[in-house]
Amino acid sequence: MKSKTLLETISELKVNFFKYLETKVQYYGLVAFEKAVNVIKVFVSNAIILLVFACSLLFLSGAAALYLGELMDSYIYGLLIVGGFYFLLGIVFCLFSDRIFGRAIIKTLLKVFFEKEDE
Repeated sequence: MKSKTLLETISELKVNFFKYLETKVQYYGLVAFEKAVNVIKVFVSNAIILLVFACSLLFLSGAAALYLGELMDSYIYGLLIVGGFYFLLGIVFCLFSDRIFGRAIIKTLLKVFFEKEDE
């Protein structure tokens, strides 16, 4: 009689252990999904913000080029000055892109992945 109850207990323990493992896998799957959604949310919101700033920068650049062109009596000079400014700015970004963008991206992803979970 004792051996039968011991076998039943071991069998129940095995079933409960596999249920536990299955639940843990589902839990970590949900946690991974939540983290992925948070990363996508951060990137989409940043992309929208950058798009709005890019549109406003385009119009401001056009206005600055027209203003400088009017001051110099040649719109081509105004466009060349604004274009040269952006060319120099692009070179600076290329040289320092790892320092400027690398740290910001790493900090953002670390914040998303390692934020405390409310349990």
